[in-house]
Amino acid sequence: MKFRALPIVAILFIAAAMIVQFVISFSLEKEHVREVVEYKMQLAQKDFFYVLLGFHNAAEEMRKYVLEHPGDESGLLEATRLELDRYPHIDNIFVKFAPGVYQGKESNYFPRTYRSHGQTISTAHGSDSLDYYVRDWYTGALRCDSNGYWSEPYIGASTQTLIASHSIKIEDEQGRLIGVVGNDFSIEWVKDILRDIKPYDEAVCLIHGTKGSLIASSDNSTLENETHYKNDKLHWRVYSETMYPINMQLMIAVPNYIIWQSIKGRSIITLCVLIIGIVVLVLLFRRIEKNQKAYFQVENEHKLIQNEMQIAKNIQRGILVHDFIDDDALSLHATLVPMQSVGGDLYDFYRDGDYVTFIIGDVSGKGMPAAMFMSSTVTLFRATVKHHLSPHVIMEEINSTLSSNNSLMMFVTAFIGRLHLPTGQLTYCNAGHLPPLLVKNGQCRWLEMKEVNVILGLDGAYHFTEQSTTLERGEQIIVFTDGVTEAENTQKELLGFEHLLELLQTAQPPIDDQTIYDLVCRFSAGAEQSDDIAIMNVQLK
Repeated sequence: MKFRALPIVAILFIAAAMIVQFVISFSLEKEHVREVVEYKMQLAQKDFFYVLLGFHNAAEEMRKYVLEHPGDESGLLEATRLELDRYPHIDNIFVKFAPGVYQGKESNYFPRTYRSHGQTISTAHGSDSLDYYVRDWYTGALRCDSNGYWSEPYIGASTQTLIASHSIKIEDEQGRLIGVVGNDFSIEWVKDILRDIKPYDEAVCLIHGTKGSLIASSDNSTLENETHYKNDKLHWRVYSETMYPINMQLMIAVPNYIIWQSIKGRSIITLCVLIIGIVVLVLLFRRIEKNQKAYFQVENEHKLIQNEMQIAKNIQRGILVHDFIDDDALSLHATLVPMQSVGGDLYDFYRDGDYVTFIIGDVSGKGMPAAMFMSSTVTLFRATVKHHLSPHVIMEEINSTLSSNNSLMMFVTAFIGRLHLPTGQLTYCNAGHLPPLLVKNGQCRWLEMKEVNVILGLDGAYHFTEQSTTLERGEQIIVFTDGVTEAENTQKELLGFEHLLELLQTAQPPIDDQTIYDLVCRFSAGAEQSDDIAIMNVQLK
């Protein structure tokens, strides 16, 4: 009787084990799908954030230009054209003046630059009969603060396609309304992003406006389809997230059969193992379950790291300047070699007439967090350098913004210099960074650092101090990060300040950023790079 009962017991055990295995696999697969979708949502938020931040920066630049250059019609049109060239996702940049503000023009006057059939067109129109001041993007901007207003989609008058607008009001120092500045972007671009972030080919991505209306979807879904996805829980799993900074709602619907397909293969394998030996399966059940969880965790972490590195690499590649300066007055060149595919070292510069302002910095940490902090620092430098003359003021503006909401307590060392080309006067501010090299006639010495300020990102109220010196014709400043002085050879020895200076004294001229990088490579002699390397060379001709 016991022998005859064994098959029944075995069948019951196999059935019970299969049910348990199925429940576990189903739960794991649901969690896996949720993690994939949530990661895709994070990518979408990053994509939206950086592009929409560009939209806001473009509008803010135009607002400041209108206030600083009143009545400059030709300059205003040129400014709209330049901003449009900087941001490929923007279709139209406009300034809509309030009625009667622009003297000598019609009551309702608006200059703009827009794209049409592959061309960039600038126009300045006005008419007493225009009523743009009652449009949603105009009245919405008047209700909002400096962050501006994001409109609901509407049909563009010029393109006859579905677009949305971002607008900011313009007020003078007395609070008098000047008008509204803004830009348009295509909803088709939003659809392209939705198609790119689909976690599976069969999934559906939708985005809703700030008022709850359906703006776009990856497969041209309607509101009725959306209701179907939410209600039909037997066939669909729905995930949603609010997109910052525009309060739009992202929804991703994933078919349930995707989960079933992956479970089916594993269930067959498990069934074969159970048939071969129930006893072996009982002994190994815990290990199989543990291995499954470890497999999913390793796979997700690997994909997350790969995607983060690719995102960070693209961000750094796009944000760094590659058009260097080499003319009769100045030579400026930089070299950046990250230790990994991405890094936290940074550089940038801005030339304004006879002045050139430059920055070099080193962010704490490595990988994606350092790349994001690095991009924020460069963005802040570009936004601040156009409005402040002194390096210490620029440093304070960057430090104040980085220090706010810095929950990870990241920081960056930085050196900012401002060179007056006709006189050679160099004003500089050091925030915990290495001292630069001063090179004259092939001889090198360290630039004097009377006071080194605190690093950026930790104390937003700190007041920075600056110094100045005068460069003669032919002299140059070489600024670099600690990846140079802390380079290691195969014996784990550091290059150091003194040895670097000794190598430079025997180096063949000219001495520049490439010379220093070659010295680092020869010293390392095949050892693995231990840190990011950034070198900037600024020479007064």
